[in-house]
Amino acid sequence: MNPPRVTVISTGSELTAGRSQDTNSSWIANELFGLGYSTEKFLVLPDDPKLITYELKNLAATASSENPVLLVMTGGLGPTEDDYTLEVVCELTSSQPVLNEKAHDRLQALYRLRGKGFQEALTTALRQVSIPSNSTVLNNSVGIAPGFWSELQPGAYLACMPGVPSEMVTMFKEELVPLIQKHFHSGELYSDYLFIWGMSESLFQQEFIIDIEALKNGKAVWGVAAKKGFIRVTYQSPDNNLVQELIQKTKEKYRGLCTGDLFEEFPQLLTERKLTIGTIESCTGGLAAKILTDRAGSSEYFLGSVVSYSNLIKENLVGVKKETLEAHGAVSAETAIEMADNGAKLLGTDLAISITGIAGPGGGTPTKKVGTVFIGTHIKGEPTEVKELFLPFKRELFREVVAATSLYLMYNRLRKLV
Repeated sequence: MNPPRVTVISTGSELTAGRSQDTNSSWIANELFGLGYSTEKFLVLPDDPKLITYELKNLAATASSENPVLLVMTGGLGPTEDDYTLEVVCELTSSQPVLNEKAHDRLQALYRLRGKGFQEALTTALRQVSIPSNSTVLNNSVGIAPGFWSELQPGAYLACMPGVPSEMVTMFKEELVPLIQKHFHSGELYSDYLFIWGMSESLFQQEFIIDIEALKNGKAVWGVAAKKGFIRVTYQSPDNNLVQELIQKTKEKYRGLCTGDLFEEFPQLLTERKLTIGTIESCTGGLAAKILTDRAGSSEYFLGSVVSYSNLIKENLVGVKKETLEAHGAVSAETAIEMADNGAKLLGTDLAISITGIAGPGGGTPTKKVGTVFIGTHIKGEPTEVKELFLPFKRELFREVVAATSLYLMYNRLRKLV
């Protein structure tokens, strides 16, 4: 089937009232772009079944077998009275709600944990684990509510997913992408991407994109998504040579700041070289260790972590010298070096990452402002290196950027070593 005309829809009165931001739509469009599907428009709707029905009918009416439409909708799959997605889709597809056994079992297990009154509460939550009878289930491996895939009319397809981002992202990758690729050919486009670390969208556009002739004349298109500590840049064109030329030009411009998907490449590199790693973290509270262990099979290379939040733990457990802490402070290159070196010995690893900084909002000084961080990278047989960064972000973003960047710094050193 030909590439579809895509509309991404988010539902929720909290969105149309301005109480929450719609982050799902941009994420979905960016992922579809990387797969070769272009999104025509976004639509944000309140929890109004009449309005949702009206919009879905109008969008579906423009479809045909030769000119298909794909509607990707998030939200409205919960157990409460203002969750209308199931009701609307049942009406549009002449369906009846049917329990999805897999989701039902998970819901029952959850409610049993809540005590003896679970059966009464469970009855009101059954709509959360139901799907239209004329649909294909999209399993939810993170939460409770399943999604579903429905054909509204010939050539018009609707995918419904939860509005909770963590549930939606996993469902999209595991369940929806295979269905989309089964039903539709992507555009006759070639696509490739790079991560560029420590780069902003605006700076990248100003100092690089603005001068690329192939992007000006439409022979290729580009997209960029801001991530935690890096941007993901994607190029698309019917000419694969042009895509690869743009990738190469980007690498030449930004050199060591460029990686592929580091969260896949780094574990692969550790596995190939049979290296073990651990982290000694202060201000990130174990987030670098979390990223390393998010991937299945990480026990092959990740041995452990110490969250040395206080100076007492830095000194008594990790072995940072008292004199170092008194002379240079906990947030210093000297402390980061001792954390990394002693941490590698303590954990028995080939590699160790140390992180010590000021996440804020308090704790800064005139000489060490909030947002200052030192990241140490210990590699067995090599001198330990420390990178000082100043990242004036809010506390949560600061911690996430620092954790991801620490993996990049270690990866970047490792890939240079033969």
